[in-house]
Amino acid sequence: MFSNWIIKKFIPESKKHNRQIYGYVGGIVGISVNIILFLIKFIIGTLLNSIAITADAFNNLSDTGSSIITIIGFKIADKPADKDHPFGHGRGEYIAGLIVSFMVLLVGFQFVRDSVDRILHPVRLKFELIPFLILILSVSIKFWLGTFYKKLNSNISSGTLNATSLDSFSDVIITSTVALSLLLSKYISFPIDGYIGFIVSIFILFAGYNLTKDTISPLLGEAPDPELVKAIVKEVLSYDNIIGTHDLIIHSYGANKYMASIHAEIPSNIPIMEAHEIIDRAENEISKKLDILLVIHQDPVNVDDEKIKETKKEIEEVIKSFPQILSFHDFRFVGDGEYKNILFDVVVSQEVKKEDEEKLKHEIVNKIKKVHSQYNIKIHIDRNYNP
Repeated sequence: MFSNWIIKKFIPESKKHNRQIYGYVGGIVGISVNIILFLIKFIIGTLLNSIAITADAFNNLSDTGSSIITIIGFKIADKPADKDHPFGHGRGEYIAGLIVSFMVLLVGFQFVRDSVDRILHPVRLKFELIPFLILILSVSIKFWLGTFYKKLNSNISSGTLNATSLDSFSDVIITSTVALSLLLSKYISFPIDGYIGFIVSIFILFAGYNLTKDTISPLLGEAPDPELVKAIVKEVLSYDNIIGTHDLIIHSYGANKYMASIHAEIPSNIPIMEAHEIIDRAENEISKKLDILLVIHQDPVNVDDEKIKETKKEIEEVIKSFPQILSFHDFRFVGDGEYKNILFDVVVSQEVKKEDEEKLKHEIVNKIKKVHSQYNIKIHIDRNYNP
């Protein structure tokens, strides 16, 4: 309920599609919550002369760092394009998420160290009600904060908010472990807190590793969303006289900021100005509809020559015998008379190594030569860049 109130209060309907405002609200709420926790714990810790509570207070103060990084990341991502960054600064959000995920890993490593130290040098815990209640309060507030980040993230699918949410849940687990150890100390003398802490720290490290991997992936250039790939191909093929597509490449410059290029096959018997009009209209309309920057390259396809169509069909059967070839395109004849060059591109899977490409081309040529020995075969190998 409180989460919904904050979202409705600070994210008006007119800004529902603005990613940056979600990041700003999440960061400001995170800073506010952690400062409040710090003040409560610091004051009570000082009054009770409790090192544990005071130390936990400063841990909450340090947690404001992830919230500050969240705000900075979204602020950078919100900067408009400039001369040095013509596609904007959207990847700044990914960098912020990566930094926060490193912080989660750091928490995990610190917890491993502390847990091992407690196992090697056990300390008898003494249950005290006020510190225990403060820990429970901290767990409750941090759990709410983690779910709040999750709720924000469900609206914009942000790696940074996801990382910040995991950072809060890590604190929940750690503080819960301390509280559980305090409670159990009333009934057992065995120093169980070190062993529980070690097991929990392994889970935190594992979660931090997966989070780091997920935030690094878009920075390295991950494969595009299959649904976006299908949508682009479907939209391009919906235009009259576009009979095929290939060589779709999608670049991400931040969340929901995409540039795509694709080759569209058009019958060669269409006047060039008419073909250009089709391509130009498709580029503009699809770019607006899918909110991307789309560039379409026109590839003329001979649909009238029966000899070309017959030869293409025969070579298509040869291509089918190579499972590593996903498709072929740009099939054409160059030259006069019987001695022509046959040129085409084949798309291979990523499993085909670069050093094996020449061998693959040689095998294809040999098979085609058994059927068309009079032709000179020229093959270009393309890579599949989409899932």
